Amino acid sequence: MNLRKIAKTYAETLPGPVARMVARVPFGLRLGPAYGQARELIAKVEAMEEKARTAWTLEHMRHAVERAYGKHRFYRAFYDRKRYCPSTLKTIAHFQDVPVVTKADLMEFGIDERSSPALGRLKLNTGGTHGEPLEFYVDRQAFAREWAHMHTIWIAHGYDYRHLKLTLRGHNLKDIPLRYNPVHNEYILNTYAPREAVADALAGLADLDNVKWLHGYPSVVADWCGWLHANRLDVFVRFRSSLRGVLLGSEFPAPTYRSTIERTTGAAIIPWYGHSEMCILAPEKGENIYKPMPTYGYAEAVDVDGGQTHLVGTSFWNTASPFIRYDTGDGIEGKTRGHILRRFSITDGRVGEFVTDRRGSSIGLTALIFGRHHPAFEKLRHVQVYQSRAGEIDVLVVPRKPDMAVKDIKDGFDFSAVEMGVSIHVLAEPVRTRSGKITLLVQEKPV
Repeated sequence: MNLRKIAKTYAETLPGPVARMVARVPFGLRLGPAYGQARELIAKVEAMEEKARTAWTLEHMRHAVERAYGKHRFYRAFYDRKRYCPSTLKTIAHFQDVPVVTKADLMEFGIDERSSPALGRLKLNTGGTHGEPLEFYVDRQAFAREWAHMHTIWIAHGYDYRHLKLTLRGHNLKDIPLRYNPVHNEYILNTYAPREAVADALAGLADLDNVKWLHGYPSVVADWCGWLHANRLDVFVRFRSSLRGVLLGSEFPAPTYRSTIERTTGAAIIPWYGHSEMCILAPEKGENIYKPMPTYGYAEAVDVDGGQTHLVGTSFWNTASPFIRYDTGDGIEGKTRGHILRRFSITDGRVGEFVTDRRGSSIGLTALIFGRHHPAFEKLRHVQVYQSRAGEIDVLVVPRKPDMAVKDIKDGFDFSAVEMGVSIHVLAEPVRTRSGKITLLVQEKPV
């Protein structure tokens, strides 16, 4: 377990009075100078004239490309194979000549071959839109920058770190229905526990009336709001009247989720686009209209094979495992001016999908599969799920090495405290729809 996880675990077990004191410590003190520096940079770049901002962007583009080519085996091999020379990058327009990198390209190399040593680096993984696990590192300042940007988005809607939140992100707290986390001054709901038990725990909170924000995956928030509204209105009304907004991330907030949340809470919805690889962060500026934050990374709308336009991102900051012109796999429509993507709309993105457990409760796959960051991801190219009946799922995996034992793969998954039977099935290739897409939830079990 890394130091960040140790600190987080320790914070979540602090006694109540001590935890409340921790929650009031400003993030600039908790996360160090990098947090304040990022907040200052965000304001500085936002205030720049367009010419100065373009020059700032170009400088960081060139530095990212040259550093990756000089220090990372993957990028040197990839660019040489594509006959690309970083020294030709002179203008923003020239950045379009840099080869686009896909997750499949990165997975051809081991994590150490596409990473560099960095003091305090942290290992993460992502499943993304189509169930392709990818491991990578981020530098030790990544989360300070992340929260500086996230708080900038939230503060614009009236958020204060001292405000109380209810968080629904698919957490599995074993037999604990609810846990207070002072790091973000939030109550975390155990979405795997019996719903009545969680509702009873909420009812027992003296400060439930002070909740200002709901925060979580759109699918999970909508599911819980709908259930509470229909079954435990006594609990729901206690915090609904004090709500200022609903913070929605990690999935595309599909219209069905939005309408349920808006109808039940009556509060403002604050979605944003982001992903684990930390290349692009974009707050919503109108329903399904997102504006990229230039200090987070560089976003592009790029035409790919098949006539689709994909969202492509570049991180200026990740020196441990760089992502440069990285294809997110998310389909978009973009509005570009001066080679810079100003706005985009999601046309084919990450929409929550559900399976049903033995109790009849809906479990979001975003949380069940990728929210748990299973160690098995290190060994797999693809993960998909098929369900033929409630309480039973088949996890369909494509290993990176064809001779890998099923037991070794199964031991790398953690489905503890999940009210479902789980079977692991090894495939040579992922299951595709008739149109060739790879979805996380499979509608027909492969023969």
